[in-house]
Amino acid sequence: MLKDGYPAQVSDAAAYFSIHNDLVDRLLKRSHQLAGVPEQDRSAVLNAALDAVPLGERLLGPHTALFADGDSSASRLAFSCLSAAATFPRAGRDEIADLGALTAILFGLDDLADNVAGHSSDRDVVELFGRLAAILEGEPAPADATELAGQALLAWQAWCARFHAHPGAAAHVPTLVRRLGLAGAAMARERVWAAGGEPWPAYDEYVANGRITILYPTWWAAALAVCGPMPADVAHWESMAPATALGAACMRLANDIRTFERERHEGKPNSVLILERAGMTIEAAVERVSAHIAELNAAFAAALAELPPELADIAEGQRRSVAFNGAWYMARDTHAYTVRELARDVDTHGG
Repeated sequence: MLKDGYPAQVSDAAAYFSIHNDLVDRLLKRSHQLAGVPEQDRSAVLNAALDAVPLGERLLGPHTALFADGDSSASRLAFSCLSAAATFPRAGRDEIADLGALTAILFGLDDLADNVAGHSSDRDVVELFGRLAAILEGEPAPADATELAGQALLAWQAWCARFHAHPGAAAHVPTLVRRLGLAGAAMARERVWAAGGEPWPAYDEYVANGRITILYPTWWAAALAVCGPMPADVAHWESMAPATALGAACMRLANDIRTFERERHEGKPNSVLILERAGMTIEAAVERVSAHIAELNAAFAAALAELPPELADIAEGQRRSVAFNGAWYMARDTHAYTVRELARDVDTHGG
């Protein structure tokens, strides 16, 4: 039996996803959730996302324990496809579906690492991401799908089969394998902090780790294979890595502003909460993190401008991705955006 996309025994999942950050809505001028999408592109982006959802549902549908149907508040597939379409508005339906499904899978992995779905130790998290890397390199997923982690691995295996069909995949698999290893180690570190195994980190240490755990670099290592220049070249990643790290930091801090009340409930470190523990009022902490995002965004734009011409589309995609997601976080959370809402937004914006 499923409850909001999770098995009924995970009793706190519904309560966890119902935690909203009303304080942020009072402190900040709420953005329109599509403010990061240029107005002239909104109709096309929304239609592309809605068109890609059925493909994503077919890929994730067999693995319902973590990835509920697209109308469920827990699936987040509508947001995932919308984010992919906002990033690459001229991409094909298959490409948007593949990247949207990847985002939904990463959401599920994050839920596992954060003990929202099931219960994981730091060692479990490292092991999980090690298995992801092995599956990407051709090792079959374990057959047992009775546990949440098994569902995630089977969904990942199905996604990897589609990923390997992209012409750029072979060149970029080693980079994606490395990013998975880094992500697993960083998420395990967060699990130790949240469990009280080590003191919470200082702000800068947290941001350095958090720009990995937001999984933006992991997503882009895959996106480079799906939508990057051809012929694919591993040097493309090396060129874009500095800008990607800055974009990831922007995303982490924007996410932190939206989710600090939920993470306070979870006992998980968050940039806003770390500043609060250091003596700031919550209002001052939100303002400081917001100012830091503005600084990082300026550095991010400068780094994108330095990318070589063959990465112009990737640079534009990263700019669009950070703009879309940053504006979305200022407006609302990501977990409760359903396919029905996406369809309504298509109608509202000239679909």
